[in-house]
Amino acid sequence: METYQVTELIQLQPTKISQDPETETNKKPVEIITQLKEEIYELVHQGDNSHGDMMNHFIKGQHVSLCRLAKRVTAEHPIMKYLIKEIPPYPTPVEFWVTDVAHVTEETGFKGILNSELFRPPNSEFLWWGLKMNKEEIRSAEKRYMKRNFLNNAQKPFLEKFTTSPLFQLQKSRFGNYNFTFPFTELMERYKEQNCAGEEPVLRVYGTIPYKQQIVYTMLIHSPEDKKRFREYPLRGASEWVRYQDGKIIWKAQAICGTHWYQFVSGEAEKLNTHVFYVWDQVSLVFHLPKGTKGLRMPRQRLIEALEACELDGMDLSGYQGSKNKKERFLEAKIKVNELKEEKKRR
Repeated sequence: METYQVTELIQLQPTKISQDPETETNKKPVEIITQLKEEIYELVHQGDNSHGDMMNHFIKGQHVSLCRLAKRVTAEHPIMKYLIKEIPPYPTPVEFWVTDVAHVTEETGFKGILNSELFRPPNSEFLWWGLKMNKEEIRSAEKRYMKRNFLNNAQKPFLEKFTTSPLFQLQKSRFGNYNFTFPFTELMERYKEQNCAGEEPVLRVYGTIPYKQQIVYTMLIHSPEDKKRFREYPLRGASEWVRYQDGKIIWKAQAICGTHWYQFVSGEAEKLNTHVFYVWDQVSLVFHLPKGTKGLRMPRQRLIEALEACELDGMDLSGYQGSKNKKERFLEAKIKVNELKEEKKRR
């Protein structure tokens, strides 16, 4: 059974995709990139039509730095409004070692996943996950930054003043009230068993997606059987900004603020007179699930264990069409999640 879900921002809702398994298997690289552009196009046209030009700016097979990105996109691209700004100094790059990934959805998607015990996008062969950081990983990143940049390791904590992008709002999401969080190693192991015939999955640099105010660095995970299909995408070691090592996603974040309220001077955070809007970057992991496969199976009890309710952020991109407000939807999600947790305890 396929699940129907509103996925993370870059967990794009594609259309225009062939339903013929043979056609899917034999897709050429140019067709793959065309499909991803169509997915981006569909997403951006759900909102402001001025964003449609973004579909032409997916940078295939590269993770492009913020500095280089300003030279790669056209002057008309909405992100240039931010990239050309003079930004007060802030900590960059900051290296995060992340263990968990998350898949956020609204109620329909949540029910579909739970009932089918399956992660399977309805119209796509790509399943998207985002990083899910915790407070300890953020503190560890701060310590590493101090050690690498200051002789005096007794610096006052500063990073929390700058980690203001949506990625660091740990209890909130823009994309729904139901958050499934798993260790990335667990997903990799299940993918290995279910989709790779026990062989190690292959990780590749998928590309860079510049949106209006964010840059998404995507990594592709696929079966060794599809090496020929995805050969034009470099292997994971080619990225300067994202690595996979010892079961962790190692991400060198270049822009962690989104909105800057402080400047970083001599190792201290100083309050600005006025805030400054800028871009932020983030990472997405893309699992390839060819047509004809069953998706990524997960036992119901494990799904419940990994589930938590989350509040909607100020911007609601969940696609919800009902009459309930954000508070009502969050409370409803909390009740449902708590009931499922109690159900699990009774078993």
